[in-house]
Amino acid sequence: MLVLFLALVFAGALRPAAADIHYTEEISNSGLGPKKVGARKTTNDVYIKGEKQKVRSQIEASRELAQALEKEGKPLNSSTILRLDAAAVFKVDHLRQTYAQESLPAPAPAPKPAAAGPNAPEIQFQIKALPDTNRIEGVLCRRVAAEMRARYYQPGTKTLRKENRYLYQAWVARGFPGYQEIERFQRLQTQKTSFPPLISGDLEQLRGMVEDYDQLAQQAAAEELEGLVMESVLKVFVNTGKGENQIFQLGRKIRNLSYSALPDSVFEVPKDLNQLKR
Repeated sequence: MLVLFLALVFAGALRPAAADIHYTEEISNSGLGPKKVGARKTTNDVYIKGEKQKVRSQIEASRELAQALEKEGKPLNSSTILRLDAAAVFKVDHLRQTYAQESLPAPAPAPKPAAAGPNAPEIQFQIKALPDTNRIEGVLCRRVAAEMRARYYQPGTKTLRKENRYLYQAWVARGFPGYQEIERFQRLQTQKTSFPPLISGDLEQLRGMVEDYDQLAQQAAAEELEGLVMESVLKVFVNTGKGENQIFQLGRKIRNLSYSALPDSVFEVPKDLNQLKR
C-alpha cells in the first residue's frame, strides 16, 4: 500500500502544473500599396488565468488612421477582459476612462461549408513543415512555410483577370509551459460562447483589408500551423497581368513570455472607470 501511495505521489509530481501565462505580441502592419494605407503597429499584452483572459492593446498609427479607428469604435488604448467564468466581457477604453459590460453570446452552431459563387476565386494552397528549429523567448519553435494563390477569372471564362498570392512563414511552438492553458482556454471559449477569439493570430489584422480573408483564414487552420505563432511574416502580392507587385506585409513577434502566477485583479475593471450604459 505504501509503495502504491509513493508511486501516486511521484506521478503527481511529474504531471505538469497549470500555469498562468502572460506575453506581449508586436504586430507591424505595413499598410496597403505605395501610400501605406492603414499602416499601424499594435502591441498586445495577453494574460490568461483559468477561465479568464485579458488583452490590452495599444495602437500606433497616423493621425488620420487614428481618427478613423476612433470613429469605428476601436480605441487606440484599450483592454478586453473575457470572463468565461462569469459569462461576461468587459471592454475598457483607457483614454476615455470608460468601460462597457456585455453578456457573452451563446455558442454558435457548427458552420456549414459555404458554396462557392460563380465569380469565386480558384484557390491553390501549399504548406510545409520545415526541419528548421529556433528558440524564441526560450521556447523551441519549428518553422512552417505556406503559400496561397487566389486566381480571379473574367466572368464565365478562363481568362485570368488577377492573381493574389500570399507567402507566409512562421515559427510555431507547442508543448511549452503555459501552452496547455492557452489551448484549454480556447477550447472552453468555443464550448461556451460564439464571442470571437481575442488571440486569433496575426491574420486577424487582414480582416477588411484583403478580399481573400475568409479563404486565407480557413487555410490557417491547417494542422501544421497549430500552436502558438511566436514569430511570423506574411507578404501579399498582386499580379494583374503586368507583373507581380508586393502590396502588403504583416510581421508579428512574441516577447516577454512568462508563466508566473497572475493576481485576480489583472482581470478586474479598475474601480475609477465610468461604466457606459447600453
